[in-house]
Order: sequence, then C-alpha cells, then structure tokens
Amino acid sequence: MATPNLTREGKEVLDEIANTRPSIIKEKRRQAYLRMLSFLMNEKGVKQADWKLVTEAIIMIESKSLDPTFFKREDPDKFKRFLVDPRTSVEACYAIPIEIKRWERTPVPAAKRPGEMKTLAFCSSPRRRGNTEVIMDEAIRGAQDAGATVEKFVLQKMKIGYCLQCTQCNLPGFEGFCPQKDAMADIYPKIVAADAIMVGFPIYTARENAQLATFLDRWRCVGNVKPMRRAMVIGTWGYPRIDTYDHIVERIIGVLYLHGFDTVEALSACGFSGTLAGFDEKRKAMVLRHPKELEKAYQAGKSLVGG
Repeated sequence: MATPNLTREGKEVLDEIANTRPSIIKEKRRQAYLRMLSFLMNEKGVKQADWKLVTEAIIMIESKSLDPTFFKREDPDKFKRFLVDPRTSVEACYAIPIEIKRWERTPVPAAKRPGEMKTLAFCSSPRRRGNTEVIMDEAIRGAQDAGATVEKFVLQKMKIGYCLQCTQCNLPGFEGFCPQKDAMADIYPKIVAADAIMVGFPIYTARENAQLATFLDRWRCVGNVKPMRRAMVIGTWGYPRIDTYDHIVERIIGVLYLHGFDTVEALSACGFSGTLAGFDEKRKAMVLRHPKELEKAYQAGKSLVGG
C-alpha cells in the first residue's frame, strides 16, 4: 500500500494519536489508520489528506473515545471552557452544555397493549438520584403514564456476585438458572417473563460501569429467550460531547440482543463533568435543571411500552 500524502497538520494528528497507543499495537494501529485514510481519500477524490480527514479515518478505527485530542484542535477555546475551566470553577460547571440524545429509531409495534407490558428497570449507577437514575425515573414515569407496570431495581443495593464460569447452568439436568444464591435468583424468572426492560448506566473510564458489567455477566444462564422482547438503554457520561461513547451504548444494545431483547429506544446524556461531578451545589442532579431534555426520556419511556 502506498503511503497517503498528508498535510503537515494531518501528519501531526496521525503521529499524536499513534503515539498514544500501547507499544505492542502502535504500528498495527498506524497501518490501520493509513489504510482507512487511503479508502477515504479515494472515495472523496483528494490527493492530500488534511487533519480533518485524518481525524475521520482514525475515528472509523477507534470510535470517538479519543475525541479530546480532536476537540482541542478543532476548537481550543470551547475545549478550555468545557473541559479545563470546570475542573476549578463552579461557575464553569454550570456553563457545560447538558444534552440528552434520543437515538433515531425504526418504529417497532409492541406485541401487547401498554397495560399488559411487564417492564423491568435496572439502574446500575452507584450514585442515588444521580443523573442516570433521574433520567431513568423519567422514562419509568413515561411508561407508567402509558399504562405499563414497571418494577425498578438499583443494582448497587443488591447482592450480586461475579460470574464464576462454573458452567453448571449449562449441564444437562441442572435445575434453575445459577448455583449462586444471591439477588439474581429472584431476578432471573422476572427477566424471562418480562415484556420490556430498561438498562441505565454511567460511563466512568470509557466503558460501562462495574455494576452493570457484573450484572450482565450473570445473564449467561438466561440464554436467548424468545420471542424477542423490547428494551431501552440509557448511557450517561461527563464528557461534554453527545456521541463520544455511542460505541459503548451500542455494545450494551448488542449484549441485550443476544439475550432476546431488541432495543427500540436508546438515550445518551452528557455534560456531567467538572468539579461538581454532575451535581449542583445542593447535591441535586444537574439534569434536573434541563426539563426539556428530560422530556425526551419521558417520551422514550412511553414509546418503549406503546410502540
């Protein structure tokens, strides 16, 4: 493969990102970036790649988890206001834009009327009445106003052990779901009987939080329950760009699909960073200051059970 022709700034971005990769994969990733860049240059009919095209190629390989590097170059002043100043200034925390994105969806008719929909809501955030739980509660309110019965679980309050990979749940003749005797024993039958579920989680270190990871690891014994049921996924993070962790939300959507739940509603919410860490000075979730954004969660909850 011929090496693509890059502008000076294009090469700077490529080198900067490549140098953030672990040594053992650095060269492999660099070659992947260059190959994707060659495809894009050919598609767009350009002979030289600037930093924006290099960024586009890298995002297609790495997703947007490396966005801070791109954001700083794209708009240094906004980067400072949204990511640097809020670390030391309470006023700057309030200036961070808080946004909820209701994902584009293809309408899928519900198999039952809303009043017949058995719905479970699993909140995995360890922070009570934090932004994740507040958004989920609005979605629950929407589902309830549509007529559904919703049972809510706060995973942080429950005793849920790690999957031990004992594989007993796969042995012929094994009765029940899992040999571990913890809170999951009561949850498994409810998951199997549910018509819809909501799953809400915060992102702390570019992945789903530990409580959700532990919970979903324990779903192995549930298998892929048929027929396909409905799901909503809610992901929240501090970083003030609304699509940065879409790939993490998509991964949770994929895990649920493996177990028989097709996500018909998804919400992303961002901007909960800075020295206040997503709370205002009265220790109330920042998203409560944005009722128009919360309305999206309410409407998504109604849609989850109403089609």
